[in-house]
Amino acid sequence: MEEIGIPPAPKQRGLFHSQKPLQPDMGSFSDDIGNLSRRLRVLEESFTNLRRVLQVTEQNMLDKNRMFTTEIRTIASDISDMKKEINDIKEKIIELVKELQASAKREEVKVLEKYINLWNPVKFVTQNEVEQIVKEMLEKEKGK
Repeated sequence: MEEIGIPPAPKQRGLFHSQKPLQPDMGSFSDDIGNLSRRLRVLEESFTNLRRVLQVTEQNMLDKNRMFTTEIRTIASDISDMKKEINDIKEKIIELVKELQASAKREEVKVLEKYINLWNPVKFVTQNEVEQIVKEMLEKEKGK
């Protein structure tokens, strides 16, 4: 039976001879309980420390989340303001282009310059000057 892993039955000493009852070793049992108690305390402390670390991590994550949310709102607001400014600039550029299209071109100004030089308006006479010249001529004629 020993071959298959079953221990042999204890030998009996006789019919009236009894075996001593096995008494557990109380010293090793007490040591084992103390060892288990100590291990349990270490595990509880580790668990408590892990809880604290987890709480700190969660708090940090919440704080960072609030901070990022605030920054995202600020950035979104800035982007919105920039879009408005860009649209205003586009409108002003369109108005400027329309004004430039309505203004005279270089060629047109050169044509006007040629006509002005040809006519030479500096030599033009005003109506008052003509009347004065006519009066002077009439007076000369009367005086002759």
